[in-house]
Amino acid sequence: MDTSEDQFQEEVLQLFAEEGLEWIKQIKVALQELESGVTLDKEKKHYDIILRSLTNLMGSAATVELAALQKLTLALVPLLQAMQTKKVPAKPEHFATIRQGIALMYASVQVLHMASQRTIVKANLESIMQLQADGLQRAVAKVQGIPKAAGAAPKRPVSPEATYLGKIVQALLDLKHARPSSLEPSRNLIELVLRRLHRLSDQESAEVTAASVASILHQMEGLDERFLEETRRRVETLKQAIAGLRAGTRDPHAQKANLQGGLREISLLYEMAREVGAIPIVQFLHGLETLLLEVVYKSMTLVPQRVEGVAARVDSLVAMAQQWVEMGRTEQAAIEKALAPLIDKDLART
Repeated sequence: MDTSEDQFQEEVLQLFAEEGLEWIKQIKVALQELESGVTLDKEKKHYDIILRSLTNLMGSAATVELAALQKLTLALVPLLQAMQTKKVPAKPEHFATIRQGIALMYASVQVLHMASQRTIVKANLESIMQLQADGLQRAVAKVQGIPKAAGAAPKRPVSPEATYLGKIVQALLDLKHARPSSLEPSRNLIELVLRRLHRLSDQESAEVTAASVASILHQMEGLDERFLEETRRRVETLKQAIAGLRAGTRDPHAQKANLQGGLREISLLYEMAREVGAIPIVQFLHGLETLLLEVVYKSMTLVPQRVEGVAARVDSLVAMAQQWVEMGRTEQAAIEKALAPLIDKDLART
């Protein structure tokens, strides 16, 4: 498959930026409500939303190795916790400091979201955000009632669920860093598992347990099997459409119907390929869809050599999907092995 680690990292950073902007949006809305004055019940709810969204942003930043953004986000936590517990009065200048931090986070994530080469922008952002985080920590440290250790959150009871999630995340990050650099393609299932875990922890009624981790792995395995099965089934319609192009336009209406059928199959396979993170296949399907749309609706004529090239790629689609699934099985086995001690211990307690 014509793929690379850089291409996958671009997709991972894009998904991170999309999620990050959504969490920052939630923070802004809740912060605005707090500043406008709300009842005690609603006040607790809005503080919880802000702190949970910040935690999710920090966790997600860890999965894409944006350490400076983690530090920038963490800098606000002590002040927010102190305001939530009334150790520090919620003054306008405190809200202004928080808004300043949120604005810095938003600007950084938005730059990443808009960039055409996110891996390059990421490296530049790290040095900028590091300086911003240092400045924000100093601003928070000046607030009376905040612990003097810059960037350190006040000690508070940590739930077993949060501790367990932290251990799972750390085990996955250790596995990611221990993975030897290789020219061989990889699925990067670790990032996908991490994102699903953080989405799960974002749900107020959910708690991360051994069963939930095992369920994520099982769901991903099921998605892979369905993706491969659907690819095998739907590629036959695509082959018929390409065969029609080979035969020429003796029956334009039949050819158009075949190509439209192929476009329907492409749209379904495209979404399934995105769901399992098969970026190389997504890119191929996108290119094929664009080409067939030109043929169907703009009456573009393809030279025989190009038709043969497209046909060869369509013929290889099942093999591409098979290779993607096999890589997933290998990486899933490594993840299960790395998490086995934690999952076994958690199951033993239940």
